[in-house]
Amino acid sequence: MYEAPQARRRDEALKRGMGVATRPLIPPACSRVAILMSIASPWARLIASRLSALGLSAHVVDFQPWGKGGGYLDARDPFQAESIGEFRATVAKVHSVRTPRSLPFRLAYAAQQLRSFVHRCRADLVLTLGGGSNAAIAYLSGIRPYVVYTVGSDVLMAGWPQRQVARFTLASAAVVVANGKNLAARTRDIAADASVTPLYEGIDLAFFRLAEPRVTAPRLICSRGFLPVYDNATIIRALGSLPHFPADLDVSFLSFGPLLSESIALADAVIAREWRDQVRFVGWVSDAGMLKALHSASCYVSASLSDGTSSSLLEAMACGLFPIVSDIPANREWIVDGDNGMLFRPGDHLALARCLERAVGERAWMSSALETNRRLVEERANVDTNMRALSDLLSSLC
Repeated sequence: MYEAPQARRRDEALKRGMGVATRPLIPPACSRVAILMSIASPWARLIASRLSALGLSAHVVDFQPWGKGGGYLDARDPFQAESIGEFRATVAKVHSVRTPRSLPFRLAYAAQQLRSFVHRCRADLVLTLGGGSNAAIAYLSGIRPYVVYTVGSDVLMAGWPQRQVARFTLASAAVVVANGKNLAARTRDIAADASVTPLYEGIDLAFFRLAEPRVTAPRLICSRGFLPVYDNATIIRALGSLPHFPADLDVSFLSFGPLLSESIALADAVIAREWRDQVRFVGWVSDAGMLKALHSASCYVSASLSDGTSSSLLEAMACGLFPIVSDIPANREWIVDGDNGMLFRPGDHLALARCLERAVGERAWMSSALETNRRLVEERANVDTNMRALSDLLSSLC
């Protein structure tokens, strides 16, 4: 049990992250945090680099199985080399460890390696970015305290075995921080004894700024990866169902993934030949390329079947795009249907097609939503404010 002053400081830090003004907390200069994360993950790199910039000594530990990783992104992807190189320069140390591929052996080996690393770098606590295997490694290591940051699939898509393990790994954490209110509620469903609080990761609002001048042509983008959970096939089928494809309509998919080739083949099959060239599969783009694409588009589309809090949605809202997204709890935290965006039933391509028709044919009514969306992101998802709250929380536990 932590003493009352620490609990009070923790609550103040979290209030600051939700937009409640309190007295600023100054992290102690000696605070060292061991961060379990994948350096291949852009969102994890953002959190670790921001915590480091706020004065915490961030020692990153990246456990990866031998051989090619099975994830969506890999640290050895050539297009990630520059970003990962820049990230390494922002933190105190990056410690990469190859582990056995078999999960039981992997967890046991990683837990032993984590204990050794924490002692060597004299870390005050452990932060795991993700509540799945990283939280299990922290739990098995015996290092206390540790904090878990849950992000989405680690909770929302956990099967029965993972949920049983999470009951212990999350309940044993000093605090479980969840990237969204619905995600926090779902986390409590798994681990009723855990101390859970929502705190959005947020986005860089200085980088993702409103486009000037505003784009009025019907240009749609989707920046979700080609994975089953993001269901880009529903968007493609919706485009194929449009009764009329305006000559000035442009659609860009700005990502990649294992389903990319299959998705291109689906577009070739369901979209009329005379319109097919207006639907482009761009692949991976840099941060600068993403910003340019957002500033050249008018609508953002996502058919995701599950999400924690989508950074892609927040980036689009911050840049002034009109969101057309699936009606899932995470999106309802940000979008009111017919007010500042549109919602459609997940997997229903005909419902999405109707939304697209309305967005393309009735553009004037959408303009009032743009300022609302930017203000929402500024108030609730400023990465500078929210990572300060997380930094203060970690410092209070050191």
